[in-house]
Amino acid sequence: MNNFGEAGSAEVAIIPKGTVINGNIEIDGKLDMHGEINGNIVSNDRVNITGTVTGDIKANDLYTKDSFIEGKIECTQGAVVRDNTVILGDIFADSLEVDGAIQGKLDVKGCVIVGDTAIVDSDIRAKAIQVSNGAAINGFCSLCYAEINMDDIFPVTEQKAETQEEEAEKPKAVAKPKATAKAKK
Repeated sequence: MNNFGEAGSAEVAIIPKGTVINGNIEIDGKLDMHGEINGNIVSNDRVNITGTVTGDIKANDLYTKDSFIEGKIECTQGAVVRDNTVILGDIFADSLEVDGAIQGKLDVKGCVIVGDTAIVDSDIRAKAIQVSNGAAINGFCSLCYAEINMDDIFPVTEQKAETQEEEAEKPKAVAKPKATAKAKK
């Protein structure tokens, strides 16, 4: 019996609760992390976290619940941030689903779904954003990846263009120095 599996097969590495790792982890396959990692995580597969990570995460996809993560997250596919999770760091992903709390920039090529328990203190760049009642968002939202050209919808009118040209041609106001009063003795 071969307990190590065949070469190239995807295995799951499990880091149990109570385990503390000080250093980086690189894995070919899935990672279920329930402990604490002080270092970066790199995986070509899914990373499931229900613990604490202080470091960057780079994975195919990410699932977090009951977690605290401080660091940048990069996912080739999607990221899911469930209840009782706090993330302090930027997230780059193809899709994102949030029910926890995030503070950092979000750059998502697809859709961001913000659930009713989510707290997002972030600027969001995405193709689409869906926000549920009860969610809290503080930041700038841009649908920069949407396949919409705003000039096609809101064309520049002649009047608007003339106003912009007039503003550009106006001389700029020059601040005059304030007169100073001489001190009386």
